[in-house]
Amino acid sequence: MLPWFRTRFAVNDSWAGHTATAWAASTWWSVAVLMCVVAAALGVAGAARQPSVPHAIARWSATALAGAATILTAIVRASIPSLEDQRGDLGWSAADPSSPDVGDIVRDHLVLVDHDGLTQQVTWGYHAGLASMALLTVALAIGAAGLADRSPRAPNDSSN
Repeated sequence: MLPWFRTRFAVNDSWAGHTATAWAASTWWSVAVLMCVVAAALGVAGAARQPSVPHAIARWSATALAGAATILTAIVRASIPSLEDQRGDLGWSAADPSSPDVGDIVRDHLVLVDHDGLTQQVTWGYHAGLASMALLTVALAIGAAGLADRSPRAPNDSSN
């Protein structure tokens, strides 16, 4: 699984860090990935040797589902707040023993941080995932449009 979110923090004179997949970082990113899996399955199911209306509906539904997943993924990324937007800056606070440690990634509570000794941000896996979702959407749209061009014509249609 690709790392979608990463945190790095200073430890002595070096850096340590954690990464999280879409599953571990965000419920909505997980939903978007599952939507793409379903869209791909619908696209394959809709690719029939003998095109028909139900197959075309399956292909266009798959395209819409993959497009919605792509948009959802981008919206979730855009909605991750930065630490400065939330609280103004880093500071000390009292915490109970069950609180996460510095650098821990807490599912559905992502925060963008770029501060001396601590960074939290999306990483290359997010960008690869988003690009894959967009490419799936385009491929399904091309396939659905091609399927529409091959759909059977009415028997009295003389344009064949």
